Amino acid sequence: MDKLLFLLFCLFSCITGQAQDNGLKYPAPENTRFRIIGYVPGYRDVSQIPDETLSRMDIACYAFATIDSTGFPVVRDEKQMKKFVKRARKLGVEVMISFNGKHAVFSKMASDPVLRKRFTDEIWRIVKKYRLSGVDNDWEFPRTTDGTMESNLQLMKDLAELCRGGKKQYYLTMAVTSGMYPGARDAAITDEVFALVDWFNVMVYGNFSETKPGQHHSTYRMLEMSYDYWVKKRGLDPRKYVMGLPLYGLASGLPKKTSSTSFSKIMEQNGAKALGTDVAYVTNSIHTTPYPVYYNGIPTISRKTAFALDKRVGGVMFWEISQDAQGENSLVKTVCDIIEAAIEYKKH
Repeated sequence: MDKLLFLLFCLFSCITGQAQDNGLKYPAPENTRFRIIGYVPGYRDVSQIPDETLSRMDIACYAFATIDSTGFPVVRDEKQMKKFVKRARKLGVEVMISFNGKHAVFSKMASDPVLRKRFTDEIWRIVKKYRLSGVDNDWEFPRTTDGTMESNLQLMKDLAELCRGGKKQYYLTMAVTSGMYPGARDAAITDEVFALVDWFNVMVYGNFSETKPGQHHSTYRMLEMSYDYWVKKRGLDPRKYVMGLPLYGLASGLPKKTSSTSFSKIMEQNGAKALGTDVAYVTNSIHTTPYPVYYNGIPTISRKTAFALDKRVGGVMFWEISQDAQGENSLVKTVCDIIEAAIEYKKH
């Protein structure tokens, strides 16, 4: 898959541009690849992810190194991560570490040079110890209203120096909102951050309501609006826009914590009829009466993939790959089949 995606990007990108470094010391190199990226949460038993699914990834983002109350990043189970990295490497998949945590703790850490260095030193220890390929910032979210826009930029500068200051080069990426509702969170991602990242993992999902029924959390229209905001309005190089795809469904009008449902569970309860639509009824131990969940079935996931190829973006990203169905019902397989078909078409 990796070589095929490289060929696809070369075929699609007849005109190349120079990265805008804004005078920064460690700007990202030009992105010339279309990548398939999957998040892998360490709070799950990642050994249950089939090789068939994992091997389709170019990069797996191991999630997370979570910032604790002192501002220190902690991986829940480093032994599990070590086993996963070894397995992924055998399958030809690169692994990055993604970090997250509470906004208030991030704010304190990133604004303090001593705490920030302590944080980045530990992130870098993890990268080097497990021979990872880079770092993904999943701070949700810096804002323009509380000084975290500036401290996030400084954090990214520090990480860029670690990732690019030596002979070996590492990826530096960041997860961002869809941009569907422009405001303090989106505006906090400055043009300088644009220049520092290899790409953004754009979370084009999660637009749900716990009080309003009938709201789909990840529509095709949401993708169009997201692309328009980041690329057309903000001027992001489309090759730094990696399109996020959900492998789960959300209810509308119910708490997310108790109603979020994996695509595999949706398939278990609904069978093949769930493949061709974007809404299905499910139950769980808390909600015993069937309720609707909204997700991306094959028609929508296929249409979104075609959009990504047409716009020549930097790739696709899945949250998260342990939630996919297996075999012929796999959404990951559907996406990869479309990409490979596009490659074959361009060859001829």
